[in-house]
Amino acid sequence: MTECHPWLTCKEIRKMNMGGLIGYGAVKQIYKSHWGKDVIAYNVINNVEYLNDFKDGFENLKILGPSDFIVQIVGFCLEDNVFLTEYHPLGNLLKAFSSLHEKISLKDRFLFCIKYVKVLAFLHDSPAGKRVMCDSSTLNKTLEQYLVTASLNLVLNDADALPEIREQGIVCGHKELDGSFIAPEQKWPYPKEEFKEEMMIPYNEKSDIWKISDVCNYFIGNSEESIAFKYHLYPIHFKCRRKIPNLRPTASEVIQFYNKVLYEYFSAHDNFIKEDL
Repeated sequence: MTECHPWLTCKEIRKMNMGGLIGYGAVKQIYKSHWGKDVIAYNVINNVEYLNDFKDGFENLKILGPSDFIVQIVGFCLEDNVFLTEYHPLGNLLKAFSSLHEKISLKDRFLFCIKYVKVLAFLHDSPAGKRVMCDSSTLNKTLEQYLVTASLNLVLNDADALPEIREQGIVCGHKELDGSFIAPEQKWPYPKEEFKEEMMIPYNEKSDIWKISDVCNYFIGNSEESIAFKYHLYPIHFKCRRKIPNLRPTASEVIQFYNKVLYEYFSAHDNFIKEDL
């Protein structure tokens, strides 16, 4: 937003008109709307069966913000199951990056890896406790949780499923998860028996770490230069994919490694180009 202003209330929100649909899911629909000259995102519940998820998402944004890593709340009217957030025209990360990746350099694509892990580091050590990204069962679903700002930073937009880790850990969702993207500990450990949520062994934020290599490799791409560059990331990505969760690094440790590669690889690469010229 261009200036500080108290959160908008029901009285102001009820005077707004919903514009075009810009996003939707099982829990909510998001419309482009206006408040004066400012464009905002109008979030409204999509299915009352998911009312608790809708309220959890709003409360999570509220207690995790204000932060550079979380979308900004503009107002809310819980009586009408509506809340407003800042609008980012580039849209979610999946949509934005699909149009950006061919226009930006390898260095800029790698910066998306760093920005993504910085959000995880924030969630894993947030002012509202240690949180886990539960709405991340596939690569596409994970990318859709984030918005890309005009300055190409990332902010978490969908906070419906961010459980806080307590002593025993957490279990994401109420259904069996499967696929290579999710961490091994998130899979049903008794294949010969029918899935029962209460029999799942709880896990922690290291399930987010498992997914880092897949997300970062998506950003890096598959050009010849990209494939060569991935070798520099192999040591930390290998650690991220360790079967035993406690052997995986923290998000902060991944950032340290990434920053080291950023400095060493691209400084040397830039110097090589200058000498070649």
